[in-house]
Amino acid sequence: MMFFGERRCQPAGGTGDHRRADAAARQRTKELPVPEPVRLTTDGTQKQDPVFLKGGDELVFTLLESPVQLRLMRLKVGDKAPTKVNPDATTNEFEATFTGDGSSYAFVQSRGNLNMKLVIRETATSKDAVFDPGGGFASVRRPSIHPKGDRVCFAIPASTGQEIASVSRDGKDRKTITAGGINNWPAYSPDGKRIAFCSSREGEFDLYVMNADGSDAKRVIKLDGMQTRPCWSPDGKRLAFTWNRDGNYDIYAVNIDGTGLVRLTDHAERDDYATWHPDGKSVVFVGERNGKFDLYSVAVK
Repeated sequence: MMFFGERRCQPAGGTGDHRRADAAARQRTKELPVPEPVRLTTDGTQKQDPVFLKGGDELVFTLLESPVQLRLMRLKVGDKAPTKVNPDATTNEFEATFTGDGSSYAFVQSRGNLNMKLVIRETATSKDAVFDPGGGFASVRRPSIHPKGDRVCFAIPASTGQEIASVSRDGKDRKTITAGGINNWPAYSPDGKRIAFCSSREGEFDLYVMNADGSDAKRVIKLDGMQTRPCWSPDGKRLAFTWNRDGNYDIYAVNIDGTGLVRLTDHAERDDYATWHPDGKSVVFVGERNGKFDLYSVAVK
């Protein structure tokens, strides 16, 4: 489930320490029952990046509408038919992220595979600010907007690999906040003070948390296998994420201090793109079943 220019970044294999860490993780998770997920959509079309709107009654996600069109869709929980967020859009729009009050949101816009811009839009007026990283392969990916809308962070190619940077709400004042390795999937914490992300700086893609200015970056947990797409629980105490364990992608959750690792999904096909419900009691994700892709919800204790 990779769309539109996303690189599959897989660093070199794990060390003995990573394998021992994975064995410990197996011991911590093997006896925990995996909840049965509830299917929310039934069309089977490729989807990615679901995110709840304020209140938790609606979701926005990216739909592969056609082989050449990615579109932002809105779904009221309990309905089966989503509606278009921007019906008149002719460009690809994907990876939406919303402020806490829903007054503005950011997303990636692209007319081709090579150049992807960041759009920051006021919901009520549709007034846009745009950050264009330039030509060539200088594309913005995986934006996360600050809960108050002050800044937007994102992943962007760099001479050292891939870094996380941020801009102000007008698309200016660019600041790079990581250094070295391949850094991806940034996510602001609910209070906006921290950013969760994944980085290859120590070999594999591991989960990290840093201050919003890039300082005091710490690895959350050491696991064997790539971890991607962290998202915060509403209380800011846990992260849900995708873990490529044993060559398969499933959803897990862990406390930000690295304790309390739990497995949320267990399926032979891919489960990915987790997002917490605002009440903190469930996680929605994109699940692949028989080659089709739908939104599912799973309870979290």
